Amino acid sequence: EIVLEKLIDTLMRTAIEHAGAERGVLILPRGAEQRIEAEARTSGDTVAVRLRDESVAATTLPESIVHYVVHTRESVILDDASSRNPFSADPHIRQHHARSILCLPLINQTKLIGVLYLENTLTPHVFTPARIAVLKLLASQAAISLENTRLYRDLEERERRYREVHTQLAHANRVATMGQLSASIAHEVNQPITASVTNAQAALRWLRTEPPDLEEVRQALGRIVRDGNRAGDVIGRIRTLIKKAPSRKDALDVNEAILDVIALTRVEAVKNSVSVEMQLAEGLPLVQGDRVQLQQVVLNLIVNAVEAMSGISDRPRELLISTGRAGSDRVVVAVRDSGPGLAPASLERLFESFYTTKPGGLGMGLSICRSIIVSHGGRLWVSANVPQGAIFQFTLPALPG
Repeated sequence: EIVLEKLIDTLMRTAIEHAGAERGVLILPRGAEQRIEAEARTSGDTVAVRLRDESVAATTLPESIVHYVVHTRESVILDDASSRNPFSADPHIRQHHARSILCLPLINQTKLIGVLYLENTLTPHVFTPARIAVLKLLASQAAISLENTRLYRDLEERERRYREVHTQLAHANRVATMGQLSASIAHEVNQPITASVTNAQAALRWLRTEPPDLEEVRQALGRIVRDGNRAGDVIGRIRTLIKKAPSRKDALDVNEAILDVIALTRVEAVKNSVSVEMQLAEGLPLVQGDRVQLQQVVLNLIVNAVEAMSGISDRPRELLISTGRAGSDRVVVAVRDSGPGLAPASLERLFESFYTTKPGGLGMGLSICRSIIVSHGGRLWVSANVPQGAIFQFTLPALPG
């Protein structure tokens, strides 16, 4: 917006100064309608430009001339508008007694970009052939600049909409993934709550004894606090992943983010007889990232791996999550499973939107994961694990220092 405003201001000032006009109006199309975007007026030696947003009307400029230029894409030059001419009946000309009028189409590659209207109400024959030649050159350059600005603005708007849709899809994917874990999460929350109830009942019994055993009561209350905090931690992790919030990138510890996800998926792994091993490298540099988005990637990869191994019965179901350095300026995260692996043909298409190898799958999870990692300046890929299964790995740029 700022770039367009500066461009319009420069265009109007330059046009007024080179034309000898008292007043100028810039009209730009918006959909099927022509809208006044700016008006410039002279006051002594200064030119004042005012941005506007209104429809073309007879009170502002001669509509018949503007419509003619829009439809024919030809310039209109009136050396003395007070003399009889094809536009003499226009209400604006009759009411405001304009003398010299010049209306130029702004064209870029046969496309009408806008219209520049200039007038002088005092002097006829202001727009000489030399001035018109300069103004036509200015109009040609203005058309190119305005079109480039419009294209840039359209590109920015598309990117904004893409980011908005991507955020909504990522949130929907997180919610859907958490839904898959709902039974396991319920069990994870229920365990400390059940323990708290048991300890509370024990504390009541110790209080009823004669004399009350306050030491046993104190220990029971301590266990209640511990289990309450444990349940609160689980709920806190769930809320963090499910809530819809704007993307925010901070310096973060990859290992800490991964440990939170492993805590949420631990019961699901146990339920599916999957042994989980971690090899988290010590002393890793911090990365700049959105914690929730990066946890979403790890969550998707772990859930997919557990699901992939659900049909394995001839060997142990093993899941290994590891971190390390990739060169001097990158951190790498890997999720290895001992599942059935992937067909070579699938490796190339696995991250495509709507491509899925699972019955009933939407094929959006891995596509969203890759776009998240790419938006963080990293790379996500998959390869075969040896001797069985698959390895999903992604890298992230490390913060210096």
